[in-house]
Amino acid sequence: MKNFIKFLLEDSNIIMYHGSANGRLENGQHTQDLRGGSSGLHLGTLDAARDALCAHIGYRADCKDWDGSTQYGKTKLAGKKTLKKIGSDTITGHNCKAPEEDYYANEHPEKVKYSNGEIYDYTNRPAIKKYEIVGKMTNTPWNAHPDWHANGYMKRALKVGNAKSGYYYKNIAEDPGSISAVVPNANHIKEIK
Repeated sequence: MKNFIKFLLEDSNIIMYHGSANGRLENGQHTQDLRGGSSGLHLGTLDAARDALCAHIGYRADCKDWDGSTQYGKTKLAGKKTLKKIGSDTITGHNCKAPEEDYYANEHPEKVKYSNGEIYDYTNRPAIKKYEIVGKMTNTPWNAHPDWHANGYMKRALKVGNAKSGYYYKNIAEDPGSISAVVPNANHIKEIK
């Protein structure tokens, strides 16, 4: 069993998802801003990526995943009636103050903001994409840290300037109980098309 786990970690990379609110079309290609925040760049299961992105900007009213095909400001968002049909755990973050009926972003009582307080650009094309972790990790999914420990370790390493490895952690918020990862930056991951 140990050799099999060693093979999995050394000879194949772990696949995870990241939901980015800052997608853009450049030269006909969808791009994402993968800088990450003060506690690194977070990846996880498809459900975790969906939960995190949709808590930040809202769910699409058509119940499809954000895929970069539509501008945020031109996409109908799920109001509370639709959110309840999707599931009771959808009314978090930005969705807490969503109107009852489906709506457009400019009809929400609060503007979406980035973590630095800057107002969100409604021409962005949010997307959830699949990535391989190709950079060094300090632990494995089988000995994942508690959520707050991994975030604290990465935040400290980024602040000091010695963030070279990522951390796996067990989610407590998005897709609770699943394993996610925090990495220093986009150099640690590779998009899977």
